[in-house]
Amino acid sequence: MSMMCPASRMTRSDEDRDIGWDAWGPWSDCSRTCGGGASYSLRRCLNGGSCDGKNIRYRTCSNMDCPADSGDFRAQQCSAHNDIKYQGVTHEWVPAPYDPSAPCALQCQAKGKSLTVELAPKVLDGTRCRADAFDMCISGVCQEVGCDRQLASGAREDNCGVCAGDGSTCRLVRGQALPHLTPEQSQKTVLEVPVGSRFLRISAKGPDLISIEAVSLQGRKEETSLVSTGSYVIGNTSLDYQRVTDRQTLRTHGPLNADYIIKMKYGGSKGTVVQFLYYQPIRYQWRETDFFPCSVTCGGGYQMNSAECIDIRSNQTLSEHHCNNYPENTKPKPKLKECNMDPCLESDGFKEVMPYDHFQPLPRWEQGPWTQCSVSCGEGWQERSVLCVEEDTHGQFSQVEEWKCTHSPRPVIQQICNTFACPQWVAMEWSQCTATCGRGLRYRVVLCIDHRGQHIGGCEASLKPHIKEDCLVPIACHRPRESLPVEAKVPWLKQAHELEEHRTATEEPTFVPGPWSPCSTTCGFGRQTREVKCRVLLSFTKTEVDLPEEECGKDRPQLERPCNQGLCPKVPAISSGIQDHGTPYIQTEELYSWDYRGFTACSATCAAGKQTAVVRCVNRKRGEEVEDSQCDSSSRPPVMIRICNPEPCPPRWEVTSWTGCSASCGVGIQTRSVFCMRLLSMDQQNILTVSEEECREFKPAILQPCNQVDCPPAWETEPWQHCSQSCGGGVQVRKVYCKQLLSTGAYKRLGDKACWGQTPATNRDCSNIDCLPYIAGGEWGKCSVSCGLGIQRRELLCRQLMATGQQVTLNRELCSGLPSPPLKLPSKSRGYEEIKQCPHLIGVHHIYIQTHKAKRLQLTVGGHAYLLPNTSLVIKCPVRRYPKAYIHWLKDGHPLPNSKRLSMSKSGSLRIHCLGAEDIGVYKCVTGPASDIFTLQLIGSDSRSTGRPSTTSSSPNWEDMLPTCYSHYSYLHGIWPGVSVILLPPGNRIIYNIGTTSVHYTVVGFNYMTFCSLSLRLIFPTDTLPNWSEHSSVDRSANKPVIHRQQQNLAVTFQKNINVSIGHRILLTNATRSVTIRCTAEGFPPPKINWAKDGALLSYLCVQNSYILSVLFFFFTFGFAEFGWRFGDWTTCSASCGNRGTWLRRIHCVNLDGKDVQPTMCQHIPKPVTSPVPCNRQDCPPRWQASEWSKCSASCGSGWKHRGVSCQQLDARGAVRTLTAAACERMSQPADREQCTANNCPTWVTSPWGKCSGRCLGPTTTVQKRSVLCQHTNGSLYTDCDLKDRPVSVRNCSSDLCDVQWRPGAWRACTVLCGGGFQSRRIDCVHRRSGRTLADQHCAWLQRPSTWQHCNNTTCGSECKDSTQYCSVVKRLNLCYMDLYKQRCCGSCSQDADST
Repeated sequence: MSMMCPASRMTRSDEDRDIGWDAWGPWSDCSRTCGGGASYSLRRCLNGGSCDGKNIRYRTCSNMDCPADSGDFRAQQCSAHNDIKYQGVTHEWVPAPYDPSAPCALQCQAKGKSLTVELAPKVLDGTRCRADAFDMCISGVCQEVGCDRQLASGAREDNCGVCAGDGSTCRLVRGQALPHLTPEQSQKTVLEVPVGSRFLRISAKGPDLISIEAVSLQGRKEETSLVSTGSYVIGNTSLDYQRVTDRQTLRTHGPLNADYIIKMKYGGSKGTVVQFLYYQPIRYQWRETDFFPCSVTCGGGYQMNSAECIDIRSNQTLSEHHCNNYPENTKPKPKLKECNMDPCLESDGFKEVMPYDHFQPLPRWEQGPWTQCSVSCGEGWQERSVLCVEEDTHGQFSQVEEWKCTHSPRPVIQQICNTFACPQWVAMEWSQCTATCGRGLRYRVVLCIDHRGQHIGGCEASLKPHIKEDCLVPIACHRPRESLPVEAKVPWLKQAHELEEHRTATEEPTFVPGPWSPCSTTCGFGRQTREVKCRVLLSFTKTEVDLPEEECGKDRPQLERPCNQGLCPKVPAISSGIQDHGTPYIQTEELYSWDYRGFTACSATCAAGKQTAVVRCVNRKRGEEVEDSQCDSSSRPPVMIRICNPEPCPPRWEVTSWTGCSASCGVGIQTRSVFCMRLLSMDQQNILTVSEEECREFKPAILQPCNQVDCPPAWETEPWQHCSQSCGGGVQVRKVYCKQLLSTGAYKRLGDKACWGQTPATNRDCSNIDCLPYIAGGEWGKCSVSCGLGIQRRELLCRQLMATGQQVTLNRELCSGLPSPPLKLPSKSRGYEEIKQCPHLIGVHHIYIQTHKAKRLQLTVGGHAYLLPNTSLVIKCPVRRYPKAYIHWLKDGHPLPNSKRLSMSKSGSLRIHCLGAEDIGVYKCVTGPASDIFTLQLIGSDSRSTGRPSTTSSSPNWEDMLPTCYSHYSYLHGIWPGVSVILLPPGNRIIYNIGTTSVHYTVVGFNYMTFCSLSLRLIFPTDTLPNWSEHSSVDRSANKPVIHRQQQNLAVTFQKNINVSIGHRILLTNATRSVTIRCTAEGFPPPKINWAKDGALLSYLCVQNSYILSVLFFFFTFGFAEFGWRFGDWTTCSASCGNRGTWLRRIHCVNLDGKDVQPTMCQHIPKPVTSPVPCNRQDCPPRWQASEWSKCSASCGSGWKHRGVSCQQLDARGAVRTLTAAACERMSQPADREQCTANNCPTWVTSPWGKCSGRCLGPTTTVQKRSVLCQHTNGSLYTDCDLKDRPVSVRNCSSDLCDVQWRPGAWRACTVLCGGGFQSRRIDCVHRRSGRTLADQHCAWLQRPSTWQHCNNTTCGSECKDSTQYCSVVKRLNLCYMDLYKQRCCGSCSQDADST
């Protein structure tokens, strides 16, 4: 039994069952076992052969391909007649060539002969009508078969070879290549075409030859050179090759069964242009998987499939991102089907379980559209969102956890895009200078070249190299003289020039038109043309030079114009053409005369060619042509020309001439313009430029290489490097190479001997100027100490580095004002006891003031503390390079005994428990040769006002109280005459400068007023203590300067003028107008008293209307100090208004004369810290204040963004007040909105309208459809386009196919003679105009007339007889017991009754 395929499309559907037909019979065996056959089914007409419709239907079967060695089916039928003699002779028969008039007749040809015979009127069913189509012959009629092997399906293969496909599995690849072959490089690969490609076409113009290397998937290679025209089989693929002079064409329908590597072999010096076109299959494609197992084993379930990404070359499954990289690929949606519908078994038999009415598919990944690529070229990224969604029984989707989708791989969310290189500007070589002397211009071509080497747009305009520049020819120019003055010119020539539009070249590029040509006709209407050139006038030589047209802009004068030569004279017997010779052109009554005898062939096949009338000398009597010498030449008629073939020529490519080569060697580029044009008029050269799509041939190349020869070796130098020094003579170096530019564009590095000429210098002198003078230090002197950190000094010298590189010493005055290196350098000598460095005691020289109660405080030695009683105190003594166990403490010069209140920790810290009046005093921490003190006083004790320490201790020995260390403080003993006290403005630090030693004090928790009142208490707590200026371990005589201070009392006074001594504390009020501060000092010689405010020397002090005295401390200078910090002027206020303006005092380093010196001279003294002081605290003028811009109102496309703009004012308190707009009217108001642009919006994209062949809606009216998609510019699909703007996808159209009608036939005979029967008729759908019968669906929109009706409804009387022709069947089936059949078959049924 032949193999049968599932039921396929039939010629008539199962619905064509009209009354009177029996049921369809079974399908016959297939006419073929493979290759596509036909099967039929029959039915019987039960109505006496007058049934409506056909009794046979067909379907295709056995659609699988036959084995390769089975042969052609038609050839088998021809060879069956080989043993049958034809006209007495046997022949070997083969199929004859295809005959479209009889495609289904068995026409065979005797092999090797021209004899063709029809051996049978029709071939067997299933035979192909022709070899290159699926159409098959059935019952002698060629039936249309689609590529799906189904009858009348209309399915066709797309360009990718997919049946009924949409072309998404392949891509069109087209382009061109320039091999640039030379005798040395005689072969080059120009193209690689992968296996499976279709419709390959290659065209090569030039002398080089095409060679193909075929590589099979198994790696087997074969190479074939195409030399002569013919058919070739390369890589198991047939192809056609044609070769004519300098042109080769290769074509194959495909698909290729191997990879093709197209090569070009050298055939001559002329360049070859290769153009190609083919459809390349997408390597990674989606393929549906098999269905997954059923969800249940019985009772009805569902199963689904998926899709996987397949490499069609290796047939391997890959990750999905390979397929997602191709936008043409669309992943098939999962399919669902029912399964295991059998009922489930139970112990008591079968229990039927109904299949589900609704099923719930598995959760799946939902992918969003790809975003636009981050860059348009040069490799960017694009992303998309991926969600796991689930569909419920109502068809609604919701997001679920991602683990529910793990049954399928998660799609990638990021991919690379636009990997090709960005277009770049390519500049050609400069032209020659337009001038032969003096200044001129030179030009070059600048092209935007993409990654394929094609000249396109897309380059950044701002980066385009300039195309013209000035040039100078070093030859003197001589201005030519006018040969004749204007007045001496011919008058009529001058008038003619004035009448004619005349333009001359100027120094700017200008279009200069030439003279008009004569009119194209001697009579009637014609055309005049002229030449227009872009020219420029060179001012030095007064000569004009041609330029490229783009230099003159777009306002080019017209190139042609109409002209009228007047009415043409009527030529006898010629007005109606050559057919009407009529009367010849006769000027005399002689025997011979001239006559027109036809026209010459048309000069062009299109675009208005010309034909010239042929003039012959004829014998008037005989009408025969004779020699022209028989006629009078003076009477020869005028030449007559007529237009022929006036229709425009088809579009074709037009090219300009190649430009000059951009390089003289290496590899240059020549360019030309290529445009698609239609020639409208051959005579007038009227050309119409049209779209490039209208030219069907391959576009000629716009670039070609030139001067592909190796350049001679030449020296190449790199730029000079920076000079080794900026003055005093330096050296510059650079690298020099010998290189050669090859014809491939690459550089080849050669040895130095390959380059001719002298080698360029690799180094040169630079910066040959004298350096500026500078201060340098001499040799360092001896260290000031024998251990620890001491000082070294040196002498300063004024030096200068000369241009020759020599150092010279100059006069010191030449370096005045220049920065100098340090004169002193800390140096380390041998350590303590020659094995260690000196101990380093780290004291913190701050003043501490306790403002709130605390149980315990930790302070560091070196400070001065004012603490509250009953506070526990820990005084730390940090020291380096000294054992902690050897630290000991002194109080007021006496050793401290251990007790419950006084103790020492293991780290050497002193602990005092619950401070009392007896703890007031000076504590000293001794660490070997180093020591430091800590002064302690109580707040609120009796000693606060008296300033006296506890009486329990004797007067301290100030020598023991002083801090000592060989390395740090040993120099204090000799500098008491130079004690200086610096008191700073309100802040948190006070600095005492004693020589070069600084003691820092910190005020904790004090406000401005309290700090003022304690200004001098912090320095000298009691009157019993001497001044710091009186301290000396050498001599305490009265010869040293002494300041006498009065008792310090805190008083509030309301006097206008206040007199106070130094050391007093006062509080000022609104009534205070002036303050006088007295300072009494004595010594020998009498000390000079200087007053300073904030570090600046004062001549007077006046304070008016101040709540608080701004000058808190004063600077007293006794003796000399080498260097010190001094407060200078104020900085610029940080704000011009409002409440945030502050300024600071600048701090300068000064010497004994008060002159500013370099800050490095004071670096050994801690720099004072200044605090910001308020300034410009006043209301700001009103001004406009704008808030941040809002987001763009549109998520894509053009929109608006807004912001708030108000008139505001900042007052002196820092508050912002909003005012009316009128307050800011003097200032321009900022815009409160501006236009913004977001990403490009997705838009509705429509496909072309389909055929007008839809369902008919009325006479001549049907529908046509098109697809409407919401698509982004990058090709991604969206769903958020505005539905209001959606274009229609269906529209009515006019079609002649809908001009149809139902045509009823005649009624057939009634089925009975009486008793009520029925009769039928045939109803056909026919075309109104042609009357051709159509399929019923073409008339479906019309109401179909009735095909049957009742008839012979009269009663049959009392006679018992049969009233239907089916009574024999009723009798045979024993149906007479039923009343209906018993009544209608009365005769037959009564016979049965009589027999019984």
